[in-house]
Parts: sequence; structure tokens; C-alpha cells
Amino acid sequence: MNSLEAEILSAYGFEPIRAADAEEALAALEKTTPAAIVLDLMLPGLSGLELCRRLKTSRATQAIPILICSALDAAVERRMGFEAGADDYLPKPFQPESLVARLECCIHRRPECDLLTLDLDLAAGLDDVKAINTLAGRLYGTTDLEPSQIEALRAGLLAISEAAGRWAVRHRGAAPVHMVANLDRARLALEFRAADGAEAFMLEHLEPEASVPASLADAGAIDRQSREGNRVVLEKTFAPTKVGG
Repeated sequence: MNSLEAEILSAYGFEPIRAADAEEALAALEKTTPAAIVLDLMLPGLSGLELCRRLKTSRATQAIPILICSALDAAVERRMGFEAGADDYLPKPFQPESLVARLECCIHRRPECDLLTLDLDLAAGLDDVKAINTLAGRLYGTTDLEPSQIEALRAGLLAISEAAGRWAVRHRGAAPVHMVANLDRARLALEFRAADGAEAFMLEHLEPEASVPASLADAGAIDRQSREGNRVVLEKTFAPTKVGG
């Protein structure tokens, strides 16, 4: 499969660098920065998921788009891939054109500015995970936050999303909270608004003493929290920087 994918990409004008396992991939990345990475999950030694997670939590490699290409195509594997930081997921078997199109989409999806706004209902869907990954990637690329702070934010937002998904299952599919994330060159603001009838969700998961806001504050991932009615805002200020490609 490694050889086949390399042949396909070569035929479409790419210059693939092949690696048989995670160690070879890491060694290659010390010498060059590719436009994108096509990654299998079932690797010998270090797994593809762990390699993806390692690359997406390092400033040196975080901005490189990763397309997971795997025979593991259950919903749980897809979610695990995106939670590890993957930019896209292509199941095997696939048509050559699909591989090329998805890879080109990953490459051309790179952010063009430092500003970001995300606006979505949280209910544990893949859209939640992708949005949270987008936010984490932009924080790596444009701020001086420590990787531990960014990963604390990612983990905290995923935890809120998963809790929202459990709430939605119990309440006929209704998302309990709407999140708007605004990132500029000096500040991140995460605004959460409770849906009608979901005030109890906010009290349980977004009060200052709740586990996620408390863990974010302990990690230095937020430095201010405010509440007004059914609206909670978590904020972090930072010195802007310019890192990555």
C-alpha cells in the first residue's frame, strides 16, 4: 500500500517521501517539512494515532496537514483519528482521484490569517472535534501559549463536547450549549450560551468550580471567567507570535 500510494501521488505530480514506520517518518521530518502527510493507523511499533498526536502537539510539525488513510473505518476510529489531530480521514479502499483530491484539500486548507471565529452547537459530533482542532492549530501557529496550555484547552473543550453529546442523547437530540470562539492577535474568548432548558448543563459543566473550567485555570489555559445569565465566557490573553508555515 505504501508503494501504491507513492505511485499514485507521483503520477499526479507529487514528490512522495516514503516511510515504513513512525521512526522512519520522524527521521525524515528532521530533514524536511512536507506539504502534507498521508498516514496509516496500523503501523509497526508506534501507532499511527500516537504518531499523529505527537506531530500535532509539536510546534515544529503541528502545521503540517495530516490525512489518515486507513482500512479502519468505524465511527469510533474516525473520531479517534480526528481527536488525535488529523485534518481528514480517507477509508480504504479508495479511488486514486479521491486520495489526490483529499490531499490537495488538506494542503490548501491552511489558514491565511491570524484571526479565527468558530460558531457551533456542541453535541459530540465530528464537527465539534474538527472545530476544536482548528482552534488548537491556530493557537499553535499564532500565539506564545505553551503546548501544555493548548492541549489543556483542546482536552477541556472535547470534554464539554462529549458531555453535551450525552445530554443530547438524554434530551431527544437537542444540543445543550452553543459555543462561539473568537481568536485575535492578543486574546482568545470562548463564549458558551445555554439552550432553552439546559441551564442545568451550564451549572454542572461551566461554573468556575466545575472540573473543566477549574482544570483550564490550573493549567494557565484561561485567566478570566465571567457569567451573565445563561452566558459564560472563558478568556485567555497572550503575547502574539508567528510560528510555523
